[in-house]
Amino acid sequence: MWYISTRGTAPRVDFEGALCSGYAPDGGLYMPEELPQLDRETLRHWSSLSYPSLVKELCSLFIRPELIPREDLNDLIDRAFSRFRSGDVVHLRKLKNELNVLELWYGVTYAFKDLSLSCAAQFLQYFLEKKGKHVTIVVGTSGDTGSAAIESVQGAKNVDIIVLLPKGHCTKIQELQMTTVLKENVHVFGVEGNSDELDEPIKAMFTDVAFVKKHNLMSLNSINWCRVLVQIAHHFFAYFQCSPSLDMHPLPFVEMVVPTGAGGNLAAGCLAQKMGLPVRLVAAVNHNDIIHRAIQRGDFSLSAAVRPSLASAMDIQVPYNMERIFWLFSGSNSQVTRALMEQFERTQSLHLPKDLHSKLSEAMTSVSVSDEAITQAMGRCWEENQYLLCPHSAVAVSYHYQQMDGRQPSAPQCCLASASAVKFPEVVLAAGLTPKIPEEILALERKETRCTLMKRGDDWTRMLRATIEDLSRKRKRGPRRGPRKQHGKAPPAI
Repeated sequence: MWYISTRGTAPRVDFEGALCSGYAPDGGLYMPEELPQLDRETLRHWSSLSYPSLVKELCSLFIRPELIPREDLNDLIDRAFSRFRSGDVVHLRKLKNELNVLELWYGVTYAFKDLSLSCAAQFLQYFLEKKGKHVTIVVGTSGDTGSAAIESVQGAKNVDIIVLLPKGHCTKIQELQMTTVLKENVHVFGVEGNSDELDEPIKAMFTDVAFVKKHNLMSLNSINWCRVLVQIAHHFFAYFQCSPSLDMHPLPFVEMVVPTGAGGNLAAGCLAQKMGLPVRLVAAVNHNDIIHRAIQRGDFSLSAAVRPSLASAMDIQVPYNMERIFWLFSGSNSQVTRALMEQFERTQSLHLPKDLHSKLSEAMTSVSVSDEAITQAMGRCWEENQYLLCPHSAVAVSYHYQQMDGRQPSAPQCCLASASAVKFPEVVLAAGLTPKIPEEILALERKETRCTLMKRGDDWTRMLRATIEDLSRKRKRGPRRGPRKQHGKAPPAI
């Protein structure tokens, strides 16, 4: 299996090359050169598998055994999921009124990002140890990605990780999960800007191909192909759990409601569709609605500003995985995709070609959910089920309630639950509910913190490059000696 850039001018790479990079050298995102097509018998076989076994089968289709032999692949995936709080790794919760919620948050940081990042980190370590290499990972986060990425590689001798978080735009718990990790290889920056703004210096740096190569830089944001690959498994597992029967002809459809910000889970759903899984996708977003407007009207243009919402991890205006989706629905046409994305980057405005918009809207629908609807969905789900939703999962469940109240007939449906409510106590309280916070989360407030501020007006790209150059110089001087000084105490609880 080879991987090519969505923009078509970068050399193709193998899975290791797609994993150990961020953007392709031409600014595009890596995608498989061809997609495996799954027949009914394969789907029938997969339907009886556990989630970890399903991930193994899926990854084996996209990773050549010459790179990672199947036995090693299985061991790496088992290791990736070994610290999850549930042996099943994910769990389908069947609630009242045909509400199915796929809980994806049993990892260490209580968010679905743990699933793909724990696998990506294991694959990365496998390649690095074989070749005796070191990489520096650069991650921008809107909330959950940063902590999951840090958790997956903290303490690793052959990895440094730099995380940029949007200061004041994450929840207190999300921020503490990042700033309380004091391992020598973890470097956290608090940026005085939103998640779209902090992505700009990261992308600017990755376009400097010589700099990226010199310092062995890579990204574990959902621009990374491995992240999307593992997330394809959510859709297969949910389908098998919710489908009434695999003996029907044709196979029945299941509607997958995907709360989304940068579009990684949505792109994974599109790939599952293209591989032959009969799912209908619903892109569920908050009031930052660029994906919703693209699907409904073909309008992929920036709004005046990102507006903070209760579903803060989805406060994104530049959902970079839409580039993968445009590529898929333009028939893998790199020339078209490159022209579209270059226009968007140049003008921040794009109206999709009629044919592309038609195919996109055939494959999925969408909904934009207000803060009021988020808290209403959280309250209603608790009242009917005594079940706490996080605000992002509530975006998906709000769509379910809209459909149910409108008595619109639909296929069986599954809402992806992207994080646990324990990470968002402020929003739980705003919904008039009582948060239940485990001791390990409460303990974060008593830990020391370390975070470097990137002030508005600073040259963030220069600061980022200087940090990377300094890390390279330190590695050349030899191993670090003694513990690094720790700074500050966690702020008091709000």
